[in-house]
Amino acid sequence: MQLTIKSNADLVRQGLQDLSSQPVKIGRRKIFDAMNRITREMEGYPGERPGQRYIRTGNLGASWQVRRLEDGYQIYNNASHKGRRYARYVVGDAYGQGQAWMHSGRWQLFRDVVEDEIDKLPEEVANELDLVARRLLPQGGD
Repeated sequence: MQLTIKSNADLVRQGLQDLSSQPVKIGRRKIFDAMNRITREMEGYPGERPGQRYIRTGNLGASWQVRRLEDGYQIYNNASHKGRRYARYVVGDAYGQGQAWMHSGRWQLFRDVVEDEIDKLPEEVANELDLVARRLLPQGGD
């Protein structure tokens, strides 16, 4: 799972690892703080369903990590059961896709949490992310 960023200017869909090769003029601390707020938000669980028999292990919430890259950060979740990673089926992927039907509407989408946090970043940071994304995205892509 990788982080997707979308700013108010309506564009960015690249993982932060893609930013590592780009000259980005953003204070590392602001990005790091935002990433940590995202992981803390993602650690939360929705209430149990009435009559739920599944016993929660807390594995998904405990598996959120912020990794430092050469020139940025990446949010990562390696939660697995019987060797199979499952975070994307619970919270969706970086594009807001992949969430299993039984989790839809109960578990917040990773993408939505990221977008909410990016919207809180100062405007100049969001603008810089847009500029970098425009350089990274192929023409006609979104």
